[in-house]
Amino acid sequence: MLKKKVLERSAAAMGPQDLLDALDEIVYVSDPNTYELLYANRRCRSLLPTRDYKGKPCYALLQGQPAPCPYCTNARLTPDKFYVWEFNNPSMGRHFLLKDKLIDWDGRPARLEIAVDITEQELLSRDTARKLETERTLVECIRRLMDAASSREAAQVVLSCVGGFYQASHAFLLELHASGRSVHCTQLWTAADAEPLEFPSISLSNGSLLNRLLESPQAQCILAERLGPEYRQVAAQMQDAGVSALLFAPLPHTFGRGLLGVANAASGIDDTRVLESLAYFVGSELSRRRLQSRLEYQNRHDALTGLENRLQYQRFLAGPIPAGPIGAVFCDINSLKQINDRYGHSRGDAVIMQTADVLRACFPGAHIYRMSGDEFVVLCPGVTQARFETMLAKARDRLASETDYGVSLGGAWHACAREDLDELVRAADESMYADKQEHYGVPEHG
Repeated sequence: MLKKKVLERSAAAMGPQDLLDALDEIVYVSDPNTYELLYANRRCRSLLPTRDYKGKPCYALLQGQPAPCPYCTNARLTPDKFYVWEFNNPSMGRHFLLKDKLIDWDGRPARLEIAVDITEQELLSRDTARKLETERTLVECIRRLMDAASSREAAQVVLSCVGGFYQASHAFLLELHASGRSVHCTQLWTAADAEPLEFPSISLSNGSLLNRLLESPQAQCILAERLGPEYRQVAAQMQDAGVSALLFAPLPHTFGRGLLGVANAASGIDDTRVLESLAYFVGSELSRRRLQSRLEYQNRHDALTGLENRLQYQRFLAGPIPAGPIGAVFCDINSLKQINDRYGHSRGDAVIMQTADVLRACFPGAHIYRMSGDEFVVLCPGVTQARFETMLAKARDRLASETDYGVSLGGAWHACAREDLDELVRAADESMYADKQEHYGVPEHG
């Protein structure tokens, strides 16, 4: 059972660079002081003149410049939010919407840039007035999309833009359920003068109309009155819901199977370019946000146990420390190295996860950190001394009764967390060390 849990969690854990490589957008990381390229994702690497890019200046490889670009945004970047701007790259002959931000990359400050190629959309504005309107809609929607504070807000921005452009009664996102057997409406926009529209969960079957739409690489228009006899039930459901026409565009593969759609479009029903473009952008942006959320989670958590990591512990100590009492626990797995050497690292990982699960169960609501391979720290703000001692005793009992490898545990409590939290953790560490000595019968180091 423990080995199965190890395999499942290991399969779910992907490295940040693997996740960035999966994006269709151009992504690179550089040193803001030396301009050296530190990382380029798969899409970016395909555009570089050399595979040996690390350590070389970004302005040379990306812009074909002999010196730092005069329009470089490094001085405007912060770690708090993205700086969004547009740029026409003459060396690539493409127009990009760019998002720049300062991040931590392997312990050093770095510049992250995400480039969305909007060249084709830029070219649309050179044609007719309708194309100009299309372009304005796309650019404004993309700007608002990338400035949105949350994934839900981002999706609603696109739905309101596409709904307004087509003068539709509703705009919506349909996403394939994780089971792969049904589709759900995950986001819905309704025009101010339109009746509510309900989307039931729709089952998929081979040959179904919805399955055909999901597999189509292009936008599709469905008119209730023109559906063939094989789709008579679909036509009846549309008419009952007051929907005469549906326009769908597939979301990009990076997002997963899904559709961006509008109902009852009163304008531009023959022009699917806006819908297709926004389907691409909303799918890519939501994929990027999900990826960013996963990267941020990985930055804060231990990949094996899911507990918070040492970086999060240091952030907690950096404050602000909550007022009131606090309990601290220091935990160390006995002889983890010997377990790894004798039984293999899969057994060692199972031991680590089992210890983490016991700590979670015994200290609900606490901050639990995996500090290193065999060490854990638990901080319990706001608990009384009696409550803390009860939780600590429960953890000792469970670790003693449910494990056969032994875990040394020490705790300390203080009435005021703000006085000296470091000293409190040291006291817990000393208590743990005394417990380890008792376990081995002689002083033990590590």
